Amino acid sequence: MTTDLQGKVALVTGGSRGIGKAIASMLAAEGVRLAICGREEEALKRAMEEIQIQTHADIIAVKANLTRLNDIRRFVEAAAKKFNRVDILVNNAGGAHVGGITATTDETWEYHISLKLLGYIRTAREVIPHMRAAGGGKIINIVGTAGREPAPLMMVPGVTNGALLNFTKSLSKELEKLNIRVNSINPGTTDTPLTEETFRQLGEIFHKSVQEVRASAVELAPQGRLATPEDVAKAVLFLASDLSNFVNGIALNVDAGKLAGLW
Repeated sequence: MTTDLQGKVALVTGGSRGIGKAIASMLAAEGVRLAICGREEEALKRAMEEIQIQTHADIIAVKANLTRLNDIRRFVEAAAKKFNRVDILVNNAGGAHVGGITATTDETWEYHISLKLLGYIRTAREVIPHMRAAGGGKIINIVGTAGREPAPLMMVPGVTNGALLNFTKSLSKELEKLNIRVNSINPGTTDTPLTEETFRQLGEIFHKSVQEVRASAVELAPQGRLATPEDVAKAVLFLASDLSNFVNGIALNVDAGKLAGLW
């Protein structure tokens, strides 16, 4: 059984490190042509070079800040011009914030809503015409379990992720007649630089070291370890491939079963 991804074109936002880089690498290994974007030019260049060396992929990297619509449009158009089509979008860019309502400023709310919620919405909107011209496509939103399990200190990611779960389901219904499948993935606590920043912020609140916060997270994990970026990337590979053509509008938890809710 194969993924049938050879020669397809994928866009991965936040593709320079962590989950995004793992997703880009795994897609490239399947023969996917890639466009990745990120805000840090040096990290983006390193990621592109590493993926090329490992997989010999046809890949471009575009510096882009997803809080800016013009950057999103420039990224999508660069990919479409290079590859003449878009088959897959993986919305992955995001940021870390820990804090309740009194500790969260309007500026913080606006930044994270602009980056993750509006960033995903705008990027999807920009790729849809290209997918329609190609006869279909796959949109995969990397969301997070905070959208399903509200917690006071995770209010910002909880609100943005909850909204993205609604967006995913709604968009899947709107685009189903166009043969564009829209699904989301909810990673549990994943061993990435972003999670390390979350551990640091939690440590400041609870007066613990980053190592102590990490140890607590590992202890609570069902398999006694954090998820790896590759764990998440494998789920993306399934949803991006023809193996998932009858799957639409779902939110797939990649958390080793930590969330106990039915929904």
